[in-house]
Amino acid sequence: MNNSIEKLRSLVEKRAKSVLTQTHIPRLDILRVCAPTELFPEIYQPLISLILQGSKRIVIGDQVVNYQAGQSFITSVELPVVGEVEEASPATPYLALRLSLDRALVTEILCKVDSPLSMSETRGFCIDYVSDDLADAWYRMVRLTDQPEDIALIAPLIEHEILYRMLRGPQGTVLRQIAGIDDRFFQIRRAITWIRQNYATAFRVEELAATVNMSPSAFHRRFKATVRLSPLQYQKQIRLYEARRMLFTESGGVTAVALSVGYESLSQFSREYSRLFGAPPARDIRTLRQEAREGEPTEFTDPDTFSALSR
Repeated sequence: MNNSIEKLRSLVEKRAKSVLTQTHIPRLDILRVCAPTELFPEIYQPLISLILQGSKRIVIGDQVVNYQAGQSFITSVELPVVGEVEEASPATPYLALRLSLDRALVTEILCKVDSPLSMSETRGFCIDYVSDDLADAWYRMVRLTDQPEDIALIAPLIEHEILYRMLRGPQGTVLRQIAGIDDRFFQIRRAITWIRQNYATAFRVEELAATVNMSPSAFHRRFKATVRLSPLQYQKQIRLYEARRMLFTESGGVTAVALSVGYESLSQFSREYSRLFGAPPARDIRTLRQEAREGEPTEFTDPDTFSALSR
């Protein structure tokens, strides 16, 4: 671990009060996990995640991604993943920073950047090591948590710097996708947004491709390259994530929830739910609620955090 990351890790460790620490800086959270976790399905919103201690493994469609201290993960789309913290203990907890991405801000910076970068990257996510200059900007951002009176004025300036340095680096192509400058990616983002908003509605891939002015074959190929899932696989996962969120945070029964997310067969819903989450719906939710009652709420069982992660 280089000195810049170690310096940042030490700063963050002092401020990590629980599994999820929401700072006073807009969109910036701190994660702290004291033991390895089981595989946990969630939906990443467009974000940057920087690991400072420990390691994590995430499964995105048919691809496995491993990243560790000193590396950042970025996604430009709503991305269904199954992840687990692999290295963590009470003495050396998993520590990470998470910054949700602001599309308007990324677009604003792009308008001021000279020499546009290549748009050849088709994936909606990327991982790479953090440079010393970028780690220093993160350090100054976190240090602002001790100076709340300075946050409103200075935090946006440092966020600009973080995004600018990432745009100029290896992860810049994925970050540029947020702005919708590439027409091809903009079409896929439109389709993803439609599925997210209409996850309970059955659709034909050919019809969805037509609405974004793409041929079915090109649409299917680019969609899967972006999120490592086909359009119908993506919809199924969104349905199941939303069903789990509803079962955990609301009072509806399994049958009502299954119908509300678009399933016509309760047995099919239970079968696919069990395949993704490892247990039938009722038992899975009982386990989550029991874990929430037994101790400090975790990133995986706290209702507010669960809702945020599953949006």
